[in-house]
Amino acid sequence: MFAHTLANEQNAGSTEASAFLLRPATANQPDILSSITSCRTTSDLRDCLLGYARLLGFYGARYVHIGSCWPSHPGMSSQQPIRFLTTSPHDTPDAEDWLARDPCAAQARNAFTPFAYSTRTLTGVDPLQRIWLENERMRGVSAGIALPVQDCAHGPAYISLFGNDEAGSRNLAERCAPELAFTAAHFHAKAKQLVPVADWVPRLSGRELQCLRLAAMGKTNAQSGKDLGIAGKTVEYHLRNAMEKLGAPTKLRAVVLAHSQGLIVF
Repeated sequence: MFAHTLANEQNAGSTEASAFLLRPATANQPDILSSITSCRTTSDLRDCLLGYARLLGFYGARYVHIGSCWPSHPGMSSQQPIRFLTTSPHDTPDAEDWLARDPCAAQARNAFTPFAYSTRTLTGVDPLQRIWLENERMRGVSAGIALPVQDCAHGPAYISLFGNDEAGSRNLAERCAPELAFTAAHFHAKAKQLVPVADWVPRLSGRELQCLRLAAMGKTNAQSGKDLGIAGKTVEYHLRNAMEKLGAPTKLRAVVLAHSQGLIVF
């Protein structure tokens, strides 16, 4: 249910509604961007996400980092996000098969602007998604807004705000799309720092990451070995281990996969 304050702002026009979303801080309500920046732990970020959802009149929210597509490889999941944060006690922490269950995930992969959704829409959904939508309705969730973020380096993500006002969700998505998208991008950047990657994401050793990073910079095994103070053959050994863990057939593919999931940064 949307708060009366937000409803009044929306009725006053898009300019006033936009100002409400990114208004300056007050003694009782800090601005959302400052709140995101000040987060130091995952718990802080979850509280910030809940506060943002409640500010807009929603029950809660979920942050889902879809990431880039992984190859078919034992232990790797194509339906589980690489990062997941929720304010709902009903969601499982590991978000298993989340990308297959939530209909918003497929649209968020390629969307650039926020979009409203309804849990009563059953056209174009598969049986697994239908069950998920029915469970959402049983919990009192009938509508919401998805805020997609297109991250060219580490793969798409989205924030899903959930509540029970379909008309209000559509109105907010239409009137305040730029402000919602701007906030989602800031939240995603902070979440990549604070929210740990899922357990299924391969864990590379420190030396493997160093060798991949140097390979990404275009250095040969011999050059990387000189920089690290080890033999070129040893660099080749670490790169081969990294390729096996990542399910990558080539060194280049291993670099791409590691970088796309934030395992190596520059």
